[in-house]
Amino acid sequence: MKSKFITEHDLATLANICRVATERFKDHEAEFRTLAAAPPSPASKSLLPTGDAALRLADQFALQASEAYAFVSLFEGGEPFTMRHAGADAEA
Repeated sequence: MKSKFITEHDLATLANICRVATERFKDHEAEFRTLAAAPPSPASKSLLPTGDAALRLADQFALQASEAYAFVSLFEGGEPFTMRHAGADAEA
């Protein structure tokens, strides 16, 4: 097992990554809700889901946005720590 010390800078980076992910997930949620609300078009050859399938994806993106935002709060309020892992690019 290897370890990596997570600094305040690392925590800020992780918070920013999660903040961007939250925004992306919310954008995807909005797009799929739009697709879910659109009337079906038999002439359409789109590969994008519509109806219930789009609604399920919108719900999944909403959940992911919520979870990502929870990590923003966690990382912003966090203290530096050491994390043990099996990764190849860690400090020994």
